Amino acid sequence: MTSTFLVVDDVAHRLDGSRLWLRAGDQHAELALDAVGQAAVDAAIAIVEAGLASGATLDDAARVAAATVTDIPGRTARRALANGAVLLDDTAAATALDVRGSLRALADIVRGGARSIVVLGELQSEPSDWFDDHDALGRIVVRLDVSQLIVVGDGARHIHNAAGLEGSWDGESMLVGTVDEAYDVVRAQVDEGDVVLVSAASRTPLQGLVDRLLEADR
Repeated sequence: MTSTFLVVDDVAHRLDGSRLWLRAGDQHAELALDAVGQAAVDAAIAIVEAGLASGATLDDAARVAAATVTDIPGRTARRALANGAVLLDDTAAATALDVRGSLRALADIVRGGARSIVVLGELQSEPSDWFDDHDALGRIVVRLDVSQLIVVGDGARHIHNAAGLEGSWDGESMLVGTVDEAYDVVRAQVDEGDVVLVSAASRTPLQGLVDRLLEADR
């Protein structure tokens, strides 16, 4: 049996889920996920590819993916906050590649409307890549027009420094020393309709921040 090569023509991220436009040979399908972000998209693509390899049509493989993939814990998983904001729990994202994908998903979600707040800790990087990874992340935050960046801990300081070097940004970057300080800033600034991404937590205990935000006012 000859497998059909899958092509992803486009991906769009919205708060109600990510959407993929797929092509395999002369077959086309639109796949709507009840999940958000690159990790969910990657999981769906893997399911579709497996289905095609087993002889399924693209439509059938896409239906299986849509029924199977839900929000992946710790990877832009959507959580409602009591004040009407939405939290994207991305605390399982560890590498620069993971976090960049999540930032791009956030930018897609808030395009044309909501305010975006990003809380970042220190990346998991090889010593030889540490500077470049953190430098690039700070600059990407600016280029994606994030409204507010909150960097937690001295180990992540260069994300904050790099963001400050981008002169055309209308947003703001803040460096805080602890998760408690980050919590205070988020609670003071985040309001109804905002979307908050908490990411890069492998070396910074940001899961505690997520838990506290979810428990607040409940």
